[in-house]
Amino acid sequence: MDDRDNDGSLAPKIKSTACHRCHSRKVKCSGEQPCKNCSKSGLECVYPNRNRRVRVDERYIKQLEAENKRLRAQLANKAGITPSGGESSVSAASPAQEDQAPSRDRDLNGPGVPDSTSVLHGSSDAQPWFLDIDLPQTPKPINEAADTAFATRFRQVLSDPSDPHCSHVPHNEYAGDDTIMSLAETPWPWPKPSRARLLMNVALMHASRCLYIVRPGEVLQAMENSFSNPHWRDPIMAGKLRALFAIGELCSSRFVPPGQVFPGLGHFAQATRILSYLGEHPTMDFIEIRLILSVYSFTLNRIYASYTFAGSAVRMAVILGLHLNIPATQLPDPVLREHRVRVWWSAYILDRSWAATLGCLPSIQDEDIKVDMPSNKLVDKDAPTNGDFGDAGYYIAYAKLVRISMKVVQSIYNGKDQPAELFTKVQQRLKELKAWVEELPPALHMYATTTTASSYPNYDMLSLHLKLNGTIILATRPILLYGLRLHAGSSPPKPIPASAKTLIDTCIRCARHSCRILSESWYNGAFPALYHDLTQSLFSSLTVLAVSSLLDHEESASDRDSFEEAAQLMSQLKDSGNLPAREYYRHVKLMMETIKKREGKSARAEMPGPGGHMAGYIGPGGPGHFGEPQGEERDHIPDMSGLEVTAETALAEPSLEEFLMQPAMGMQFLEDPSSSDLLFQEGGGIYWPEFNF
Repeated sequence: MDDRDNDGSLAPKIKSTACHRCHSRKVKCSGEQPCKNCSKSGLECVYPNRNRRVRVDERYIKQLEAENKRLRAQLANKAGITPSGGESSVSAASPAQEDQAPSRDRDLNGPGVPDSTSVLHGSSDAQPWFLDIDLPQTPKPINEAADTAFATRFRQVLSDPSDPHCSHVPHNEYAGDDTIMSLAETPWPWPKPSRARLLMNVALMHASRCLYIVRPGEVLQAMENSFSNPHWRDPIMAGKLRALFAIGELCSSRFVPPGQVFPGLGHFAQATRILSYLGEHPTMDFIEIRLILSVYSFTLNRIYASYTFAGSAVRMAVILGLHLNIPATQLPDPVLREHRVRVWWSAYILDRSWAATLGCLPSIQDEDIKVDMPSNKLVDKDAPTNGDFGDAGYYIAYAKLVRISMKVVQSIYNGKDQPAELFTKVQQRLKELKAWVEELPPALHMYATTTTASSYPNYDMLSLHLKLNGTIILATRPILLYGLRLHAGSSPPKPIPASAKTLIDTCIRCARHSCRILSESWYNGAFPALYHDLTQSLFSSLTVLAVSSLLDHEESASDRDSFEEAAQLMSQLKDSGNLPAREYYRHVKLMMETIKKREGKSARAEMPGPGGHMAGYIGPGGPGHFGEPQGEERDHIPDMSGLEVTAETALAEPSLEEFLMQPAMGMQFLEDPSSSDLLFQEGGGIYWPEFNF
């Protein structure tokens, strides 16, 4: 019986190679190592090197060449450049190094990012986008929900696919593992009483405004015991105090002095030593420590470590049953019961927040959570809580908001939907956000007039409403990218359909509001220079304004100014030592270069010879022109003015309310094949790109 392939054709026979001794003797070789003949003779068995011809794709060869170039560059720079995530990620780099870093990393990272011709059309067999410059054998996926992924997509839409500027900026601006491990092994002094009290008060004031993690009275008493009792020894509580000292040093610092350790990093490293002990029965202390370390890790731009800390805290909480209501017969103390509830929802908030930021999975599904929301019962009853519990309304609102944010990522960025289904899900998520705003307690609303009050901004209010803006942006910016692609890819540009234009307007309005309140917070001194969450909101918003500046509408020039102002603020944060800002600013510089190149091409195409640099995209027919609406679309043009609008008023816009009231079948423009193709076109789809190793 002959060997045949599945299609019936004869399969080529694989000819085995004989060792040198069997070949010289012209005897049959068994092909083993060593072969049977050489084994019996006790001689060395050596096989000739085979050189088979293998057909490979040209793309694979280019990837190998780029990988070879990257490794050679690493060897050449090894003496003067610390590897990614090393100590240089903590200390401030020189301006010359900052200017050279983006171009160097683009060259190194060229093959790791899918180009704009390798994306799927929203099919169910989507392949993930993997990227890792340092460990090619263990790449990490880059989800389209990430802010940095959207910035890369923006540049891909405006650039030639072969342009190295299309490459994704690698994630290598973070405090390195070697640095932290070295600090953990080095004795780090316990702060003096006066210094410790200052750091603890700052940490508790900051932590209690946005999250509930520890009982202030408990940690303050433990800290005093460490001073008064020379024999005090509680390694677990010491780890918790160390973690809080790290937060205190971070929030009380405005910049990182050159050559100095990042504020709080020494205490953070010492606190991580307690993680080497994994008890069979987790305790509340271990959960609280992981949550504090999760918050601090994100400030170090160690986003994956933050996600891991929060996820492990949630799993420990599940073991202790914090996701369930515990009866009073099992735990009579009402203060401890409320403490369990609030720690659970803080773990939930952090886990959902980091998961949404990375586009990863949460550690627990909502249907598995049976515990009640935090309450004010103890405060209302004047129970002896020592002021440990603040108003529960804020935590309830924040938990519900991150739940919607996670649903946005899971429903809109899963890469399996057709365009009509995508718009339907965007509509559903915006309805949920509108309902969330309507349920918000009066004290938690933010109005435009609030910005003039002397108490503005309270950090908790600022964080909550920036999260609202960010969630709306996350839900609508795929449509914003669709609008840019629709008009940047044709001349004259096509008009944006009314429903898509409504969503684009909502996205831009929220970005304007975020940039405005962040700028005012910086002026008022309420923007922590080294903290992470406001920096992330700034980057997300300025990227949207960069897109808006290319769409020809009444406020495009103003949005360009706001984008440049936000870029300056990001530069100041970078210079202060803010690690996330250092990575974000590299994206910002590439976006500015891409816009400048686009302007130059448009100016040459429309106005040969010298001319105004703005004419390429503000004048009619420019690459970002909204197009001239026809017929009934004139009545649906959103008002692009109103810089004082907030996310709450943006959700109440008549055009958006009309969109939210439409049935799913009412979005008829998506049946136009050209519109659907542009939403998932090969020139830069918004979901999972295809990458072949």
